[in-house]
Amino acid sequence: MTVGEGRETRRCSEVERIVSAVLSTFLCDGNRCGMTDLQQIQQYYEQNLCDRVFQYSLTNGTVLQVIFYREALCHLLGIQHITNNRRYIGKSGYEHIRSEELTIKRLKDMNRAGFTRAKHRMEHFTLIGHLMEHGAVFRFYPERAGGTRIQATFLIHEKERELYLHLFLARESPKSDIYAPMSYIVITERDDNPNLYVVGQEHKKVLTLDILPMKQQIEAK
Repeated sequence: MTVGEGRETRRCSEVERIVSAVLSTFLCDGNRCGMTDLQQIQQYYEQNLCDRVFQYSLTNGTVLQVIFYREALCHLLGIQHITNNRRYIGKSGYEHIRSEELTIKRLKDMNRAGFTRAKHRMEHFTLIGHLMEHGAVFRFYPERAGGTRIQATFLIHEKERELYLHLFLARESPKSDIYAPMSYIVITERDDNPNLYVVGQEHKKVLTLDILPMKQQIEAK
């Protein structure tokens, strides 16, 4: 699948909005948090983001091959801000979501304040697919973002109504074109500085975006 320019003008599909609204209900309604909400997010992650390569060709000749790894899901959800228990991060955390041992209710019981800080990521996680196809790409410089500890190389950003979506990418190795998402942050217009991670960053124009099956990408090497 190839996506041409003009991606920024498309808004979220109705399906994406409905899914996000349903997940928000699960997250916010204490009577329903025992349902398999994390499992729904995991299913979305597997079906829409994993096992494919989002290949961005920039006008300056740079190529970004973005790959979502299953073991990165817990980190992208911000679970590390809720608990330090290694059972609930990385590959182990991914399997605990699959087995339904790790749920929204369990995360709230562990650390309600930490959960509140991470909640927006979970509520709006299903917007990542739209962000990948329609967001703007920036070369990211951490020192320009208020001393953030996010050591990313690139940032994909989109403003969707009152939401500011940010997906930070880290390069796998100095000689590689492969980048892995390392952090997903959602800021609202009610926050003090919603443009914190974008102001002063270096916008890069995308020439083409190709969404390739992982197998096809490997065979092309």
